[in-house]
Amino acid sequence: MNTSSTGQAHTPTFDIAIIGAGLAGSLCAHLLSQSNQTVCVIDKSRGSGGRASSKRLEGDVSCDLGTPYIIAKHPEIISLFKQLAKEHIVAPWKQLNKADTQAFVGVPKMSAVTRHLLGDTHFITNTRIQHLEKVTHQNQQPYWQLRDDKYQPIVIAKTIIIAAPAPQAASILATHSELAVLLLRANQASSAYQSQWAMWLETETCDLSALIEPKNSPIKRMIKDNYKPLRHSEKMDRWVIQTNPDWTKQHIDSDKEWITQTLLQAFADITEHRVLKHGEPHRWFFSRFTENKGNHNFAWSAENSVGLAGDWLCQGDAEGALLSALSLAQCIKDSK
Repeated sequence: MNTSSTGQAHTPTFDIAIIGAGLAGSLCAHLLSQSNQTVCVIDKSRGSGGRASSKRLEGDVSCDLGTPYIIAKHPEIISLFKQLAKEHIVAPWKQLNKADTQAFVGVPKMSAVTRHLLGDTHFITNTRIQHLEKVTHQNQQPYWQLRDDKYQPIVIAKTIIIAAPAPQAASILATHSELAVLLLRANQASSAYQSQWAMWLETETCDLSALIEPKNSPIKRMIKDNYKPLRHSEKMDRWVIQTNPDWTKQHIDSDKEWITQTLLQAFADITEHRVLKHGEPHRWFFSRFTENKGNHNFAWSAENSVGLAGDWLCQGDAEGALLSALSLAQCIKDSK
C-alpha cells in the first residue's frame, strides 16, 4: 500500500480514483488493479477499513468497534473469504456459523482485510474529497479532477468510484450537474440509515458467551473481542458493546459521559460483572443501511465513467458492500 500526502506540486493522474477505503472501495481497488489500470484510493481517515476499521488501544492491542465479523452466505463471498483464510488474512468464526452462512473475522483485526485488499494501491489518507469537476487532459479526452474540502486539487482520473455511505456520496455527487441520476439514487438511500454507539470495556475473565444479543436493552450486541479466532487472551475479557438502532436514534446527540454511564450500567445489569476499564463511546452516524434496491447492486453512469458501490446498494450489510464492489468492478472491466 503506497501511502502519500497531498501537498504535491502537480496533480497526479490515474485511470481510476476510488473515494473510500472501506470494504467496497478496497475490494474495487484490488480487482481493478489486476486489469493493468492505475488505481488511487482516497479516504478521509488516517487508515483503511471504514466501518470495518479497528481501534488501537495501546501498543499492538486493538479491538473492532465497527463491523465485528462478516457473515457470508453468497458463494462468491464465501469463496473470497476462504481464499483470504488460506492467506491468513481472515479466520472463520465457526461458533457463529449457521446452516447457510459462514462467519469470518480479520486477523489480527478487521482492518487487516482492507489493508490486504489495498495491497500496493496508491493510498491517500486524511483527505476528504468534496468537489468533482471535468477537465480536458493532454489527449483532449475528458477527465475528472477531484478536489478536497479546501478546494485543492488532489488527483485527476478517467473513472471515479464513490464507495462511501449514501449521504456522503450524495454530497460529492451534488457538486456536478451531470451526475443527477446517481445523485437521485444516493439521496433516496440517505434517509434509510441507522446510527449506533459503540464502546469497549474490560472485565475479569468469565464463562459468558462470546456473543450476547440482549432483549429490551439499550445494547443490541455484546462481543468478546478477545474470543475471536486467533485473539484469545487469558488475562481479561475485552468486550465491544453496540447499541440498538431505536435507542440510538433517541440519544444520538446525548452527552458522551451520559452515554458511557448508561451503557456501563446496562452491561452490568446483563452480565453482573464489574467493569475494570473502558474506553470512550464512538458514534457511528452511518452504521447500517436499508438496501436501496435498483436493477443492480451498484450504480454506473457509463457516459460519465462514474460508479457507486457500497452496502446501501446491496443488502445493507458488510457482505452487501463486497457484493456491490464485485459487481461494479466486473461492469467496469466489461466496459473497457
